[in-house]
Amino acid sequence: MRKVLIVYKFLPEYRVDFYQHLKKKLLENDIQLQLIYGKYGKIDALRGNEVQIEWAQYIPNRRLNLGGSEITWQPCLKYLKGKDLVIVQQENKLLLNYYLMLARHFSKFRLGMWGHVINMQNDPQSRGNRFRLFFIGKCDWWFGYTKSAKDFLVRNNFPENRITVVQNAIDTHALKKYYAEITNAEADELKKQLGITGNNVGIYCGAMYPDKDIDFILEACHLVKKEVHDFHMLFVGTGIEAAKVKKATESADWIHYIGPKYGKDRVIYFRISAIQIMPRLVGLCILDSFAMETPLVTTEHPFHGPEIDYLENGINGIMTKDDITEYSQTIAKLLLTRKFMELIEEGKLASEKYTVENMAENFKNGILSCLNL
Repeated sequence: MRKVLIVYKFLPEYRVDFYQHLKKKLLENDIQLQLIYGKYGKIDALRGNEVQIEWAQYIPNRRLNLGGSEITWQPCLKYLKGKDLVIVQQENKLLLNYYLMLARHFSKFRLGMWGHVINMQNDPQSRGNRFRLFFIGKCDWWFGYTKSAKDFLVRNNFPENRITVVQNAIDTHALKKYYAEITNAEADELKKQLGITGNNVGIYCGAMYPDKDIDFILEACHLVKKEVHDFHMLFVGTGIEAAKVKKATESADWIHYIGPKYGKDRVIYFRISAIQIMPRLVGLCILDSFAMETPLVTTEHPFHGPEIDYLENGINGIMTKDDITEYSQTIAKLLLTRKFMELIEEGKLASEKYTVENMAENFKNGILSCLNL
C-alpha cells in the first residue's frame, strides 16, 4: 500500500469534509492517507473555527520570531519515513517546506505543494511574492486552488502536466440540505427576534480582520439604508475588527452583530438574507452564496482569493468598480428591483460544479498522477 502524508498548519472546520472524502477515495485506490496538523497562531485563533479529526494527528507547531515575523516549524520529520508523497501547504514562513525541498533529492518521497501559488492579498511584485516565485519549481507536483493558479504556474515555466486544479470548495451539498430544511416559520421567528420586518437583508459572513475593510462595508450599508428604508445588515463571524461592528450596533438597530457561527448553525442567517455583501477578499464565501441562494455583491478589488474565478459577473453574482458610491447604489438597486432573484438559479448550477466531492476527486487524481510519475 502506497502512503501519502499531508502536513497542514491548522485544521479549520470547513476542511473536514474534504479530508474525509479524500481519505475514502485514496483507500479505494489502495493508498493510505495520513494527516498531520497544528493550530492557528494567536491572531488567527480569533477566527474560532479550528476542529479535530479522529484519525488525523495533531502535533503542536513551534513558532519563532525572526526579524519581526513569526516563523513556524512543524516537528514531524519522523513521520516522513516510508511515505511515497508528502503534500504541504505553500507558505513562505513554514520552515519544514525548505527542508523537504532539499530532502526530496535524497529520499524516495515526492513533494507536492498545495495553495494559491502567490499571495493574492499582496502585490504580485511584493518581496513575499517574489520569494514564493523563486521556490515554485522546487517540488514534483502542484495542487493549485483554481485555474488561475495553474495559468500562473504555466506562465512561470512549471510543467503543465504536473499541475492539478483542485477547484477549492466546501460541502455545498450539506449547506443546500440545511438550507432547504429551514421552514418559513423558523425564518420568521428569527427575523422577529432581530426586529426585521421586511425582506431586504444583507449578510457578511466571515472573519473580521483589517484586510476585509469593515469600515467600507459599514459605510456602504449606511448609504444603502438611505435608499432602502427597511434594510437590515447581519454580521456573522469574529476577529480583531469585530469591535467596529459591535460599536455600530449601538447607534443603528438595523445592524446586527451575530458573532461566530459554523456549519449548520449559520445557515438560517443566510435563509433570511437576500444578498451577501463582501467587497474585499472574496474566497470560499462565494460558495456560500451559490449554495444558500444569497447572491454575492463584491468589487473589482485586486486582492481577492482565487475562488473569485467562480464569479460570472451579472450571471451568478455581481462585481462593481471598487467605489463605495457605485457599490452601495448597486446593492440598493438590486434590493429595490429584486434583480438578485435572477442570479440565484445560476448560483445553484455553480453549487453543483464546485463541490467538496469534486475537489476530493480532483485531488485524488492528482495524487495518482504524481505517484505514477
